[in-house]
Amino acid sequence: MASQTTTITINPKRILIGLLAMVLVIVGLSIWGQKIRFFGIADIRGPWHEFLLDQLMQNFYLDAEGNITTYINALLLFIPALLLAAISSWKISVKDKFRFNWVGLALIFFFLSIDEAAVIHENMIKPMRAIVGAEGFFYFAWVIPGMVIVALFGLVYLLFFLHLDRKIKFLFFVSLAVYIGGVIGGEMISGYYASLLGQKNFTYAVVASLEESIEYIGCSLIIYSLLKYIEHYLPEGITVKTS
Repeated sequence: MASQTTTITINPKRILIGLLAMVLVIVGLSIWGQKIRFFGIADIRGPWHEFLLDQLMQNFYLDAEGNITTYINALLLFIPALLLAAISSWKISVKDKFRFNWVGLALIFFFLSIDEAAVIHENMIKPMRAIVGAEGFFYFAWVIPGMVIVALFGLVYLLFFLHLDRKIKFLFFVSLAVYIGGVIGGEMISGYYASLLGQKNFTYAVVASLEESIEYIGCSLIIYSLLKYIEHYLPEGITVKTS
C-alpha cells in the first residue's frame, strides 16, 4: 500500500486556553480539598461522600506526590519533550547548525517528566539540608543545586537563544521565565512558609498550591511556544504518515 500523509491541524491558542482552564480547575480543587482537610465539612452524607472527599484531599493536592496532579504535571512536561523531538528530527534532517541544542532540549524535558513522576529532586532535600543547614527560603534545599543547573543551562544555551527570531525568542523567554520562576522561585517561597509555619496548615497548602500552579502555567506556555514554532517554521507543520 502506498504511503499516505495526513495533516493534523492544530490551534496553539485554543490549546493554551484549554491548558490554562485545566490549571485553574486543578488549583481550585487543590485549595478546596485542603480547606476541607483543615477546617472540616459539616455535612458528610455517608461512606461514598466521605470517600470522594478523601480522594479530593489526597489526589488533587498539588504539593503531594504520587497522585493525580503528579501524573498531570509529568504529562505536561512530556508533551514538550515530544514536540522538541519532532523539531529535532527535522533539524537533523536539514543539518541545522543548532540541531544538537534541540535534541538536548528534548532530553531535558524528557528527564524533567521522569523526575516529576519519580520525585528525584525532592530526594535531594535532606542530604543538601544536612550539608548546608538551609532554612528559610532555602528550606527545600534542592533549589541550591537547581539554581546552579539553571545558570549552566543559560550559559550553554545563550547562543542558541540569541539566534532565534525575535517573536519566538520572546515567547521562549517568557514561557521559560515563568516555568523556572515557578520551579525555583515558587519553591523558595513555599520553603519559607514551610520553615516558618510547617507544612501541615492551610496557609502553607494555599501557598504551595499557587506555587505549583505557576509551574503548570509555565509549562503550558512552553507547549504553546513550541506549537507556534512548529506552525511557523516547520515546512509541513505536523503530519502523520500511514502505510
